[in-house]
Amino acid sequence: MVPPFYDSLLAKLIVRGTTRDNAIETMIGALTAFEVEGVPTTIPMHLAILKSEAFRTGAYDTRSIPGWPAK
Repeated sequence: MVPPFYDSLLAKLIVRGTTRDNAIETMIGALTAFEVEGVPTTIPMHLAILKSEAFRTGAYDTRSIPGWPAK
């Protein structure tokens, strides 16, 4: 079990693209191919964010994430 304040230390995935849309598509592909075993990840949440219309149009910020910030 990995405590939540250490989960970001497991791995970092950074992509770039010639445009924002290209970078988003590259990140979706990379996250879809990313394999992590033995611990739950936030990959499904990140995929949902990246695929959302709000994120695609730039009408998105951390206040849009359900449950964030933790109360």
